[in-house]
Amino acid sequence: MRFYRIKTILLTILTIVFIQNAFGQMMSKGSGLAATKDMFGPALFLYKTAIFQSEQFEEKDRLDVYVAFANDILQFVKEREGNFSAEYELLISVFDKKKNLVGEYSEIQKIEENNFNLTNNRRLKNRHKFSFHLSPAVYELVINLTDHDTQKSLKRKKKISKKNFKTGRSMLSDVLFGNLLLLNSEGEIERFDTNLTGKFFNPDSSFWAYFEIYPKNPADSINVTYSILDANSDAVTRKTITLLPDKPIVPYLLDISKYVNMSGHYSLIINCHQEKQTTEKAKFSVVWRNTEFTKMNIEQSIKTMREFIPIKEYRYLMEAPDSVKKAYYKKFWEERDPTPESKKNELLDEFNRRVEFSNNYFSVHALKIEGWRTDRGKIYLKYGTPSEVERNMEQINLPPFEIWYYHKHQRRFVFEDKSGVGDFKLVRVE
Repeated sequence: MRFYRIKTILLTILTIVFIQNAFGQMMSKGSGLAATKDMFGPALFLYKTAIFQSEQFEEKDRLDVYVAFANDILQFVKEREGNFSAEYELLISVFDKKKNLVGEYSEIQKIEENNFNLTNNRRLKNRHKFSFHLSPAVYELVINLTDHDTQKSLKRKKKISKKNFKTGRSMLSDVLFGNLLLLNSEGEIERFDTNLTGKFFNPDSSFWAYFEIYPKNPADSINVTYSILDANSDAVTRKTITLLPDKPIVPYLLDISKYVNMSGHYSLIINCHQEKQTTEKAKFSVVWRNTEFTKMNIEQSIKTMREFIPIKEYRYLMEAPDSVKKAYYKKFWEERDPTPESKKNELLDEFNRRVEFSNNYFSVHALKIEGWRTDRGKIYLKYGTPSEVERNMEQINLPPFEIWYYHKHQRRFVFEDKSGVGDFKLVRVE
């Protein structure tokens, strides 16, 4: 009996050691979640582009550029009156493929705060919108934010491909997501607060998608089908409406909060048909406090485990039927259950929590990449919450980077966001 107890204890210890080696440091139940969220707070500088048909020039398209940033990235100076001020210039330039300047806006603004704490505010309270009317072509967008006190600049670049709505096939604009909508007495949009990330955290009111339809023939009706799919590609809703266009530009607002009542990651797919068909896709996510996420199907679940499965087995599983995937999944986690005598598999619960957290904080909607597939997500799945994170999100004159320290493993991982859209690549392991 005594030998059996010793054997059981040894097996338990070995199991725990294996778990720690395989999946990094385990977090206790609910431990450090608030602290972990603080480690991976929102970016301090964001921008988004959207392409619409120009309402001013018949053969041109309109490029809208949205920029938002926090006070915390600027240098504030104390004034004689006791206030604190910062001054900046925001320069937005568009170049053609021959590097010729085809459009530019410059705004110089001064910010005044009466409280020092507000100078370190990390809310994206400084917001700008710029519009360029351009002929269909390929362009490069360059954004420069210069702090007048330090004369240091933050720079972002992006390639822009125009759609050519008037003579081309496309009938749909890009999709914008919004947190707040106000309409005037005539039903026209008076205010639309654009969500630059496509992530809705604890929304307390409706949240929206906005797009425009450009009829090819004003005399014919248009069939518009919009679908919202969850992470498993299952339809949350699918609706078809028929419109008879009464204007060359038909704006459309979709209250997506009516259909999405569970935390998770979703795709909005819009199909527009009139003579020809146009499709537009956009991803978004929603997170409410204390709610469960949409459970992944077996194929998605296996994909999240890719880093822990031998490559030959993984390739076999991807071609295997769901029954084989389910049997493999069950056996995999049963063999690693630290407390097999209980109904709960703590390791599986922890792994699922890490997948959800990665999707919430590391997803790159602009590139349609789920969080667990990113470099940061892969490290988080394996090692869990870092002991410490050093972040330089949008410090003037330096590219965004993060350094994750794992004191227990004596390792650190360095990530850089060279694209400027939140896709942090692993550049160094030390």
